[in-house]
Amino acid sequence: MDTSAEEPVDLTMTAEVYGVLREHAWIGQVSADHDLDTDLFGLAVKRAAAYGWSSTRFSAGAELGGQRWGHADAGGDWSQDGRVRQLAWLTVYPATDLREQHLPVLPLTRVMVDSLGRVGELDFTGLTVRVPVRLAPDTRFDLVGDADWFALAAPDARTKAVVSVLGPVDTVAERVRELAVQRGHGQLRAEHVEHAEHVEHVEHRAGAHDRTTFACDLPEWTPDAAGWLAEVFIDALRAVGVRDTAEIAIVRNSRTPPHTAGVTAP
Repeated sequence: MDTSAEEPVDLTMTAEVYGVLREHAWIGQVSADHDLDTDLFGLAVKRAAAYGWSSTRFSAGAELGGQRWGHADAGGDWSQDGRVRQLAWLTVYPATDLREQHLPVLPLTRVMVDSLGRVGELDFTGLTVRVPVRLAPDTRFDLVGDADWFALAAPDARTKAVVSVLGPVDTVAERVRELAVQRGHGQLRAEHVEHAEHVEHVEHRAGAHDRTTFACDLPEWTPDAAGWLAEVFIDALRAVGVRDTAEIAIVRNSRTPPHTAGVTAP
């Protein structure tokens, strides 16, 4: 599927974290006492700098070498009503001059989850990424190691999830499924379905009825595992020739019993 003749795509990338956030009772007082920024953007900038992934230093000679992205914007809805919200979103300009670097799905996810975990307790329910697939390198080799990593999970931690893709993939959905399963190296099962429930955070988004949906079974439900699943599908889309921006929404099937698998938030 060659879309190279189409208009150039937007080369920004966005990741969104969904769930329920219960803010620490003390966060407002501590923030006021120390005059701290506790908004998502401020926290994400600080955390990305701590990991060495991005920086806001722009003075000549002080730029961060090997920077993975430049910050564009960020935000989130921290309403304390116990409902699933878009808790964090982060839009960036991914680096285009770093040879064979993955699109930073996991780093962006980790920065947001760390930030949310600093101000409250996170019940993670979903991840959405919008990525310019033309910037994605071939990550098949690294995905072997990723599968081994997630194989180290409790047997009863396996989780059902729904993956929905908004992009030019409907006619090659079965091939995308096959490639995703191959890249899961025995740790991922996937089935193309005509319609799936439990995708609440995308059903009202523009183009929601044009999505290609897959019912998946993965080793655990954590933000890191959701990021891995997104990377699996990004590489499958790359392999079938998608070049435009694609949106991949991942949500835990609400019928799956909850199970603590690793650390979901700091």
